[in-house]
Amino acid sequence: MRSVLLVAQLAPPSTLVAARRVGGFAKYLARLGYRVTILTSRVSGEGEIDGAETVVRTNDLLLTRFNWRRRHFKAFSGENEGNYARPSSLQRVVVPDLALATWLPFALPRALALAREKRFDCVVTSSPPHSVHAIGLALRRRGFCWIADFRDGWTFEPNQDPWPLGLQGRADAVLERWVVRRATAVAGVTEPIVDDLRRRFGVQVELITNGFDPEEAPAIEDDALLDPKRHSLVHTGRMAAAGRSPEPLLAGLRELKEKAPQAADRLELVFAGPLTADEKELLAAPDVEGFVRRLGALPRPRVLALQQHADSLLVITEGSRRSVATGKVFEYLAAGRTVLVLGDETEAARIVTETGAGFAVPASDKLAIAAALRKLVDSSFDAGASPDKASRYAYPELAKRLAELIEDVCRC
Repeated sequence: MRSVLLVAQLAPPSTLVAARRVGGFAKYLARLGYRVTILTSRVSGEGEIDGAETVVRTNDLLLTRFNWRRRHFKAFSGENEGNYARPSSLQRVVVPDLALATWLPFALPRALALAREKRFDCVVTSSPPHSVHAIGLALRRRGFCWIADFRDGWTFEPNQDPWPLGLQGRADAVLERWVVRRATAVAGVTEPIVDDLRRRFGVQVELITNGFDPEEAPAIEDDALLDPKRHSLVHTGRMAAAGRSPEPLLAGLRELKEKAPQAADRLELVFAGPLTADEKELLAAPDVEGFVRRLGALPRPRVLALQQHADSLLVITEGSRRSVATGKVFEYLAAGRTVLVLGDETEAARIVTETGAGFAVPASDKLAIAAALRKLVDSSFDAGASPDKASRYAYPELAKRLAELIEDVCRC
């Protein structure tokens, strides 16, 4: 039995996408015969994790009085009601990210202690935050096999504005190069991220996408949150945290109201998840009242039930980042409903069209969005990904790919 140390700031019981990736790998690697130790932050919560032999949760300054944005973080993660805010401006100060100051001082010493206690066959560090890979660098120097896992690009299509100082940008690029070239193996979550790392650094990079857990159960009861007399287009999760906005969608709705009011009357847009104050204001505009419903943050089983009972499901991107394939895409595949993607050149669009789950339109074209909304309302078809095509994005299959990569690096 191989022994694997999986390091990530977020892990279950958090329901954020990063945590679900960690939980999916732990659960199904264990079923493949691996002994999994997870090193994570207490910001994710407490308790055991399915499949993990050992769970080590360290302190994190995000949990202390030094974090004056704790209320926003709880709203963002869906723990509390209320608005969440965009990332702190301090993110533009610390290279590569704030976790270097808030979590790494606790996580790195604990990782080194674990490495002295156990002889892990392989260490997997999963980012963002990208500073987590400093743990991989430290353990690689001590002779451990190390896989650097990228859930987002680092300097490629970053999910943040450019660094204010050139020195910061250069330092960020140097850190990225150290990680990619010193790791025993590298994995990326989307094809554009994988292709970029291969091109710039000349290393082999494996594609291991995000996915869904086929054993995760929705709420048992029928969902009563949707209007059975109207076509419900449902969006679950967050938008502003990744630079997305519902504004182009609402512009398309207004266009549909003007050009095809009867079709618009048969449509409702449903948003389930934490919102910023700006998003709430947009969704409460008088000219979309009666067409938009805000459900707020819901328990995870309720979200899954909502996805399965929706007439169709919505993915919003800003359109400029090709590497975007939000975690909800894979949940939507599992739900088997028609998926509309705003952002026709993104990885999310490629996955949805490749699996036959739905279709995509340009992210900011209100005419194309209005036509897509009318297509959903007028069509009697129920697309949805076929079970065989969706299954390639299930965590049992993804864990097998990670296991193959672990075996490869252990033979090096």
